[in-house]
Amino acid sequence: MGETWAHVLPPGEVFSPASGGSLGTVAAELTREHARHGGATMIVADRAGEHASRGVRLLPYDSPGETLGEQARREDDESAARGERRAHYARFVRPALDALPDGFAGPIVLHNAVAAVPELRRLRPRARVCLYLHADMFRSFPAAERARVVAEADVVVCVSRFVAERFLDGTGLPLTAVTVVHNGHDPARFHPAPRPPGSVPVVLFTGRLAPEKGPMALINACVELARTGAGFRLRMVGNAELHASSAPDRFERQVKHRACLLGDRVEFSPFVDRAAIGDVYREADVLCVPSLCEDASPLVLTEGLASGLACLASARGGVPEVGRDAVRYFDYRRPGDLARQLGRLISEPGLRAELGRRALRRGRELTWESRYRLLRSRLAEVPR
Repeated sequence: MGETWAHVLPPGEVFSPASGGSLGTVAAELTREHARHGGATMIVADRAGEHASRGVRLLPYDSPGETLGEQARREDDESAARGERRAHYARFVRPALDALPDGFAGPIVLHNAVAAVPELRRLRPRARVCLYLHADMFRSFPAAERARVVAEADVVVCVSRFVAERFLDGTGLPLTAVTVVHNGHDPARFHPAPRPPGSVPVVLFTGRLAPEKGPMALINACVELARTGAGFRLRMVGNAELHASSAPDRFERQVKHRACLLGDRVEFSPFVDRAAIGDVYREADVLCVPSLCEDASPLVLTEGLASGLACLASARGGVPEVGRDAVRYFDYRRPGDLARQLGRLISEPGLRAELGRRALRRGRELTWESRYRLLRSRLAEVPR
């Protein structure tokens, strides 16, 4: 039997391989791989969440709320600037850390909880502490504080070099002070399927219908292409909250109103969980990831690569690291470039086929098993 790991999820996050959220998915997939290699896992998570706890030991805690109040955050920031402890956050995170068994000395993976590292080190001095950063969220922390966190954690994982460089900016620490582990995919779920020759190309968007994810930019590009007579269908899968029962918000309604200009070329589907979405990828020809934000390591891109799709994405954040030369990139700063690049993929089956071959090669490098082995080897270097 392998050793036991613990994953600590912040309030509001759900532990589930079917979730639309990246953090809960990463924890669930690493847990699955750990079990395949003989290990056991404890999941410390908000009691209010609907967690997929089969096969793990769930250690629930009562959440104090998803965020600190503005006044508490301001006082903590002032304390951190003086090199002192974030007292409010320490109380905020304490219920989660107290859920861990006394004396536990195995690896404890703190997801997106930078300020919890010193508190965990104080409460569990024998534990191996791994800070796992999923996004560029912490540059507002003083550089000296970020440097202290790196020193106090045994391992710091970032889901892309982009996140790593931003987190280390100003600390004077080299990139080797952290470990980059890009997000992965499960080959049993995400793999290609043959498409009927001569069929109308299907362009796929999947994810949150939120402004920063760029769905409106994609709709506008498709409207432009439709006016030129280009033959395609667009499938938009997802909604604002990544939950099948969530009601459309104002932006989602705006996207759907604009999409009316596409007539029957466009189809909207509600959120499809990751357990079932593999078939959605296999029914498409082109995946578009038109993010207007600095996406750290988008799961949808990794899954599209593994599914052998021709992938088109904005070159932002960690996206170029994930896609490399298997992805075609558009310049979001150039009006019309998304439509131009998408138009080529729609009209040139040879280009789609070549990108699909590159996608499969890149996808084979990004399985969850390879991600797990990288993390496990890094944790194994930490003295017990």
